[in-house]
Amino acid sequence: MKCLIVGGSGQFGICLSQLLLKKKYDIQITTRSVFKTKKILKDLNINKVKVIYLNILNKKQILKILKNEYDYIFYFAGQSSPSVSFKKKKQTFESNYLGCKNFLEGLKKLNLKSKFFNASSSEIFSDTKKRITINSKKKPISPYGMAKLLSFNITKKLRKIDDLNAYNFVFFNSESTFREKNYLISKICLAAINAKNSNKKTDFGKLDVIREWNWCKEQCHLITKCLTKKPNDFILSNGKEYSGYQMLNYAFQYFKLDYRKFVNIKEKYYRKKDFKFKKSDFKKNIKNIDPSWKPKIFGKKMIHKLINYYVKNNIY
Repeated sequence: MKCLIVGGSGQFGICLSQLLLKKKYDIQITTRSVFKTKKILKDLNINKVKVIYLNILNKKQILKILKNEYDYIFYFAGQSSPSVSFKKKKQTFESNYLGCKNFLEGLKKLNLKSKFFNASSSEIFSDTKKRITINSKKKPISPYGMAKLLSFNITKKLRKIDDLNAYNFVFFNSESTFREKNYLISKICLAAINAKNSNKKTDFGKLDVIREWNWCKEQCHLITKCLTKKPNDFILSNGKEYSGYQMLNYAFQYFKLDYRKFVNIKEKYYRKKDFKFKKSDFKKNIKNIDPSWKPKIFGKKMIHKLINYYVKNNIY
């Protein structure tokens, strides 16, 4: 099978490439930073992947690439931080929505039957304490969530109106060893390591938020289960929710430390707007993918796995 991963240098692009290479798929990755991406892949010993330069706002470039007629196209491009999106609204809108729209319109123009998978986000839903399904109310509170909702809607629209093989994957929080270190779970792990190594204190924003933190490789495994399904919208999340404080406690327990001695809660780090709860209806959502599937890496196991990796590779 021939695959194109748009925005393939992030954690989803890397994890999915590793998985699909084992299945002997032909993989091509698009990026704005060819040299940087090639170095990342080389360092990870990911071979046989072709790296292509692409500006996702350039429709001519997209049409030229699409003429290669891929079996699967995964759209992972986009500024992915809700908090950053308040400062970078244009970049967030263009990368998450316009790029996706350009690919869909390119597929329509060339009358291609490629399967297109858009990476959406739980940030598209409204603030609720109820467990979320694909039909839950959608009312984002950040520019990031709004851009993701726009791409979700146009993917669904062109699937229905123009009969495109277009899918939406709705991801909840995702973690891996490839995740940028400025996100909460990575920051929690590094805070525990620095407390152990140098007695250092770390500042945080709100930690009473409740989220489902998924292991990215497990989500990519679920992606592969959707490849042969009819075009639809899927939620790929594990149903295992934890508060930020619980995850913080797991990290400091690893070193037998009391996090209260090493953590400062600072109002200046509070998000402009944020959801307190974000929980999926796992049984209903997984039923449409694989009812027998169960997550293996979450909560304490996830935290300890990341800390082990950071310590082993001297990442502080």
